[in-house]
Amino acid sequence: MRTLLDIDFLADEALRGRLAAWSAALLAGGAAPIALLVALGALPGVIEADALLGGGVAAWLAALVVVSLAALPVHELIHGALFRLMGGPGVRVSYGHAAGMLYAGCPGLVLARGRFVVVLLGPAAVLSAVLLAVPCALGFPLLGAIAAALHLSSCAGDLLAAALALREPACTHVRDTEHGVRLLAAPRG
Repeated sequence: MRTLLDIDFLADEALRGRLAAWSAALLAGGAAPIALLVALGALPGVIEADALLGGGVAAWLAALVVVSLAALPVHELIHGALFRLMGGPGVRVSYGHAAGMLYAGCPGLVLARGRFVVVLLGPAAVLSAVLLAVPCALGFPLLGAIAAALHLSSCAGDLLAAALALREPACTHVRDTEHGVRLLAAPRG
């Protein structure tokens, strides 16, 4: 297979700057509707407002921090489960951290573009929905909305890699690498 693009999340400083900009844009994109809903009185909910007005701001903030930090390894576990699901039973997933990021990976694994995009986007979709839904069901919609926005802003690398793979018409497959992903084109014929 022919290499179209190497996406190196660890060594490419320009890419890391681009990811920081994407993260900031995603956070702003999440914060704007939350601020609007607060201004309109739709957030926080009754239970949450009572807790906040009753002096529970510190506990609320602590809950937000705990939920947001707990989401990070769960996000990677979802990647791992999707690598196994999309790659088959023999796939071995490794987990670690580098350059301030947690990761799940299967260096060398090649998947069809659509399957790899599922691996890339699955945690952003699933975990953001759970982070929003569970606190809402418990009466804490503001906490859920902020936790979901924070999580989605941390998915910039996954979103960018998926966008690049989908935007490249010649990309038929994606290979996981030690430092990111490689977009590939299958030989014609």
